[in-house]
Amino acid sequence: MKRVDLNSDIGEGFGRYKLYDEEEIIPYLTSVNIACGFHAGDPNIMHKVVKLCHDHKVGIGAHPGFPDLLGFGRRYMKIKDEERENYLYYQLGALEAFAKLYGEKVQHCIAHGAWGNWLEEDMENAKTFVQSIARYDKDIIIMAISEGYRIQAAREMGLRTANEFFADREVGNNGRLVPRSVKGSVIHDVEKIKDRVLKAVLEGKLSSFEGKELDVKVDTVCVHGDTPGALKIIEAIRSALEKEGVVITKFGDFV
Repeated sequence: MKRVDLNSDIGEGFGRYKLYDEEEIIPYLTSVNIACGFHAGDPNIMHKVVKLCHDHKVGIGAHPGFPDLLGFGRRYMKIKDEERENYLYYQLGALEAFAKLYGEKVQHCIAHGAWGNWLEEDMENAKTFVQSIARYDKDIIIMAISEGYRIQAAREMGLRTANEFFADREVGNNGRLVPRSVKGSVIHDVEKIKDRVLKAVLEGKLSSFEGKELDVKVDTVCVHGDTPGALKIIEAIRSALEKEGVVITKFGDFV
């Protein structure tokens, strides 16, 4: 029996601004990555999203980002290691406070945007990040791009991991995400997205942006909440996987 998780980046509004309707998207998901106030999100949004996750039995994940509201956390920031670690704890602690109100725990953590991309450029950076999470709570699952540096580092430390496949983003020959600045790096064709996901989940294979066949491990499939038509994409993926007999459930139950 094949099992896979379906996730999305959620809670990425700020104050009166919102990118999408969390109430519509969350019921179709099994895990979410919640913005913790640095690249997006605020206390009111975080509380609302955590309650929605509790109500729909969806895994709660922290999505810490650089302190960059203006750039949505997608610009690299040169920060001292100690400061970066403190930013991580600050955001984890904020999300955990809301989770505790509903008797929930933070299931996983995945760095957002430029922070996450930077962690996949160097194994030492990845190790430092993973060690920081383990110091906070060893039960938090390390979620990152399939077989990336964070996954490798976490496995070496004996921590639980979740390999992520990005349904709506192209991947290069090196297995890393193609920068958003590259034309075509964000995929909008629902049929193409659905076919990519089925191939990755059922066969463990992925065609890179350059056309190379790559091996890929998939515990969770991500559709970015701010991708136009995200809800339609999520519905299509879920339907296609279920037709193939794949059980869609939060990865906290099986990794």
